[in-house]
Amino acid sequence: MSTRLDQLRAMLAEEPGDAFIRYAIALEYKRSGNMEEAVVQLESLLTDDPKYIACYYQLALLYTDLGRADDALRACDAGALQCLVTGDRKARTELMQLKDVIAGNE
Repeated sequence: MSTRLDQLRAMLAEEPGDAFIRYAIALEYKRSGNMEEAVVQLESLLTDDPKYIACYYQLALLYTDLGRADDALRACDAGALQCLVTGDRKARTELMQLKDVIAGNE
């Protein structure tokens, strides 16, 4: 019986450029408790596709869970900047709220 991660990997093999599948793989690593690999996957996805806004929020959460607050704040800032480029005001607001929480301002 194949796991969800195996299924996602098979899908990615068929569609190697699919950012959503890569994102789903990262979240599956997170769900299974493999936070470090989830970080690696999200960082890699953002290197290839810096406008994949959802990654920044998840990456900031992972960094926070791993005790890497400075990295989490940088992820929020980088994501907020990309939101300005893409015009995604809602995501920018969410990232700035998350940044305030991480920084202890809320």
